Amino acid sequence: METFTLDPRCWLIGRIFGRNPLLRRADRIEALVTMIVLFVSLLAVPLLGAVGAAVYSTRESRYAQEAHERHTVMATVIDKGIEDSGTTVVDARWPVATGERTGGIALGGPAKVGERIQIWVDKDGNQVGPPTPTWRAVGDAVGTAIGTALIVSFGLTSLVASVRSRLDLSRDAQWEHELRCVEEDGGRTNRH
Repeated sequence: METFTLDPRCWLIGRIFGRNPLLRRADRIEALVTMIVLFVSLLAVPLLGAVGAAVYSTRESRYAQEAHERHTVMATVIDKGIEDSGTTVVDARWPVATGERTGGIALGGPAKVGERIQIWVDKDGNQVGPPTPTWRAVGDAVGTAIGTALIVSFGLTSLVASVRSRLDLSRDAQWEHELRCVEEDGGRTNRH
């Protein structure tokens, strides 16, 4: 059975500033880097929330503006147009504030001359797609926050792995040196 103790000497900060003679400089550096990465990770959480909130605010206002500026009108097909792999492009005419406008409209199926179809236009009468629903702003914000979190996590993980790899090489070299010293002295550590 393991017991739980709150001994500060076992914490990472104890490895950095402790007086244990078995702790080498490499152990202290590793503990320091781990503490810095932990601190940066904790600091990143509210920053990721702020990034997500900023993206949500920007996108939500843009999508609301699209919904305000775009509206539907009824267009009349004036020429059959071209059919290509399930999509039909027809010429149509629709009303605008200054009269009428004509242009090509892509449809999902065939259309007859004189048929009326509903299209989306902007405030100037130009044909546009339907407005983006405002609920998409939530997905955009969450996606941006998660993407940023993954980038930060990858960077911090790469930093820790790089530091540990170099420190492991340093420890191995120190062990090799000390084992060679023990071997050369016949197992004795001091020559008194």
